[in-house]
Amino acid sequence: MKEDMKSVIADTFSEMLEKEDIDKITVTRLIAQCHISRQTFYYHFKDIMDVLEWTFRRATQELVEQSLNAEDRLKALTAYITFVRQNRTKLKKLIYSRRWVQIEGMLVEAVTVYLAELARNRVPGIELSVDDLEVMLTFYACGMVGVLLQYVDKPNLNEEKLVIQMERIITGKMFPGKHNSI
Repeated sequence: MKEDMKSVIADTFSEMLEKEDIDKITVTRLIAQCHISRQTFYYHFKDIMDVLEWTFRRATQELVEQSLNAEDRLKALTAYITFVRQNRTKLKKLIYSRRWVQIEGMLVEAVTVYLAELARNRVPGIELSVDDLEVMLTFYACGMVGVLLQYVDKPNLNEEKLVIQMERIITGKMFPGKHNSI
């Protein structure tokens, strides 16, 4: 029951975010939409940003499951890009929030967790130190978030081409050869 109420609150928050900016969503308005008491809200969440963070974690888990069930890396990336495109209205509202710095950190963290799960399950026996793995995951997460935020609203986006380009970057095929310099 506890998780159900968290889901109700998060789903209602997500519906509200589809229609309005996060800066206009208050605990008072959210509890009114959920038909719950303030006490019930604070039992489950600290504040609106806590709801957003929990929503990101839940979406990340769902996306990881979809991607792990994908046949290959291209299909996994396609699932990710499709998710971003489906949620572009909400993402745009988050981008223009006064809380953008905090939200960007949550997005990068969510993508880092996503990539870490994919790496654990798709690249067994990866031989990197913990520090190197952390930097690599953060690098790719920041890059993916940045690219997707730049392209999320392009009306004629060729998602298939973008997936192939991102896969080429991740695998090092975009810059083949041993002596590349940027």
